[in-house]
Amino acid sequence: MGKGGVIIRLIDIALTVLFGFICIADIEQKTQIKLPAKTTAVSTPQQLKTISVIIFEGPMFHLMDGATLVFSNDDINVVEQEMITMQQNYQARKEDVVFLIQPDPNSPIQLMVNVLDICERNQLSKSINYVEPGV
Repeated sequence: MGKGGVIIRLIDIALTVLFGFICIADIEQKTQIKLPAKTTAVSTPQQLKTISVIIFEGPMFHLMDGATLVFSNDDINVVEQEMITMQQNYQARKEDVVFLIQPDPNSPIQLMVNVLDICERNQLSKSINYVEPGV
């Protein structure tokens, strides 16, 4: 037998063993599928407000409600307290708020990560809006 014949024989033996294991394997799945129960409609919020968190290099953080500059500071801890206060104010008025994080292309990525950590730690809704330079 040549080299090609030996390889074909080894492949034949491997496939035979594989099919043997498949034949003796217990393929029956023992899972319970829970069917959906009757659900009620999810209530939609009255209004959804967006607070922009603009991050500049330096660092400098601006919080904007629409086109209005609400807050500006370079201390991340003060920014965190202001974000929490803003969310509490909107919740008191029964409005949902999303913090739209907008990093400047020249700002370090770590500043954006710090703001994301603030949102995670305080369970603030968030989204990221990054615009590449020149676009």
